[in-house]
Amino acid sequence: MCLVLDMIGGFMGNYLKLLFCFSSFLISASGYSAILLSEDLIQEVARKGAPQLDQIEAAFQASSIRKGEEKEKYAPELFGQGLYSETRERALIEFSPIFSPVKQVQFGVRQNLAYGFDSKLSVVTDQRSSSSSPVIGHIKDATTTTLAFTMQMDLWRNLLGRMTKNKVESLELENKKAAIEKDIQTKTFRLSLRRIYWSLVANQESLMKSEALLKSAQTQARETELQFKSSVAEADEVARTKAQVASREGTITFLKYQRETFFTQLKNLLPEFSEQDLTLAEYDLDKTVDEVLACTGVIGREKGTPYQFTQYDEAVAMLKEVRVRQAEYNSRYADPDVKLFGTVKSTGVSLDEVGTQKYRGSYQGSIDDMQNNNRTGYEVGVLFTMPLGSVKSDTQRAKEIYDDKRLLASIAATDAQVVNTHQEFMRSIAFLNDVVRSQRMTSQELEKRLKGMRRKYEQARVSVSDMVQDQDAFLNAEIATINTQLQILNTIFDYLVVFPDTPCGFNRI
Repeated sequence: MCLVLDMIGGFMGNYLKLLFCFSSFLISASGYSAILLSEDLIQEVARKGAPQLDQIEAAFQASSIRKGEEKEKYAPELFGQGLYSETRERALIEFSPIFSPVKQVQFGVRQNLAYGFDSKLSVVTDQRSSSSSPVIGHIKDATTTTLAFTMQMDLWRNLLGRMTKNKVESLELENKKAAIEKDIQTKTFRLSLRRIYWSLVANQESLMKSEALLKSAQTQARETELQFKSSVAEADEVARTKAQVASREGTITFLKYQRETFFTQLKNLLPEFSEQDLTLAEYDLDKTVDEVLACTGVIGREKGTPYQFTQYDEAVAMLKEVRVRQAEYNSRYADPDVKLFGTVKSTGVSLDEVGTQKYRGSYQGSIDDMQNNNRTGYEVGVLFTMPLGSVKSDTQRAKEIYDDKRLLASIAATDAQVVNTHQEFMRSIAFLNDVVRSQRMTSQELEKRLKGMRRKYEQARVSVSDMVQDQDAFLNAEIATINTQLQILNTIFDYLVVFPDTPCGFNRI
C-alpha cells in the first residue's frame, strides 16, 4: 500500500503515505496481522484440527467402543478373591465349633465363547482353625482345596452361537462401515471448506465488477451535476444518476456483508482463524476453469455409475449383510432359553491327628490328597427359561420391523443417491454450461451497447435514464454469470461428495 501511495503526487500524497505507514507500524506492533486466504492454507489449517473433524472421529470411536464392549464379553479373563476372617464368639452348642481364623482364596480363568459355550477353570482353597469345642478338640489349619472345571452350553436359543455370533459379526460390519463413513465425512468436510472459499472468490469478483461500475456511476453523476449547473441537464437527470450511485453503493454494501458471513462460517469451522482479519490471496481463475473443464471431462467419460470412485457401494454391501444377520438375531429373540451345564471337580482335604484332641492340616496336604487319591466328582444340570404371554413376542415383531425398515431405507436411499448423482450431474452441467455461454454472450453484447450508448449520451442523443438502464442490465448480467459459475462449482462439489475419488486435478485428492 505504501508503494501505491508513492504514485500519488504532491503534498497530499506524501502526507497520506506517512499517515498510513505510521498506522501500519502501530498495528504491527500491537500484534495485528491479516491472513491471506487460499485453498491450500485452509486445507493446511484443517489438517491441524477442527471441531467437526473431532466430532467425526468421536462418532467413529463410538462405533469401535460398541464393537469392543461386545467382544469383551468373549475375551478370557483372570479372576480371584481372598478372604480372612477372625472372631471371638462362643459356640452355641459344644460339638459345633467356631472356626477362627478362616482363610479363603479363589482364583481361576473364565471365558465365554461366541459359539454358545461358557467355560471356567478355578481353584478354591479354604483353611480354618478352631479351639472352641471341647468335644472335638483343637483344629489347626484344616485345609480343603478344590479344582473345578465348569462348562455351560446353549441348547436352543443360542445353539452354536447363532445369536451371539451374529451380533458380533454385525458390530464388526458396522465398525467397518463407520470407518468408511468417517472417510466420507472427512472428505465432505473438506469440500465444505472449498465451497466457502469459492463463494468468497465469487463474492470478490462481484465486488470488483460492482466497484468498477460504481466509479463509472460516480463520474456520470458528477458530469450530470455540472451539466445541470450549466443548464444543459435537467434536475431529474441529476437525481437519476445520484440514485444509481446509491444503488451501486447498496449492492457493494450487501456484497461486503455477504463476504463477512462467509468469513464467519469459515471461522466457525476452523477456530484457528478466530479473531483474525481475513482477506483473499491472489487466485488464478483461468487455471481453475481449466481444472473444472478437465474434471467434467473425466466424469463425462464414465457412461455407467463409476463405483470405483466411491465408497458408498461398500457401505451398502455391508448394510445388506448387517440386515441378514440382524434378521437372524431378532428371529430368536422370544425363543425359550435352554442351557446344559456340568462341572468336574476334585477336592482334597488335609487334617491329621497329631495328639489327643489335636489336629493339623496344610495346603500341601490337601493337594497331596487330591493327587494320591481319587477325589473326582461331577455334576450335570439343565437351566430352562420360557417367556409366558405375548409381551416378548410383540417386542420381537417390533424389533424385526424396525431393523428391517431402517436398514432397507438406508440401503435404498444410498443406492439411489449414488446412481442419481452421476446421472443428474452430466445433465445439470450441460444446462449450466449453456446458461454461462448465454450469459457471457449477453454481457459481451451489453458491453458493446454500453460503449455506443456512452457516445450517444456524450452527444446528447440518449437520455440519462436510458444510459443508467443499460448499465444496470450489464451489471446484473455480469453478476448472474458469476453466480452461475459458482453454481457449477457447487454442482461439482455435490458430485465429489458421493464420488470423492474421482481422479481429476480440481478434486485435490
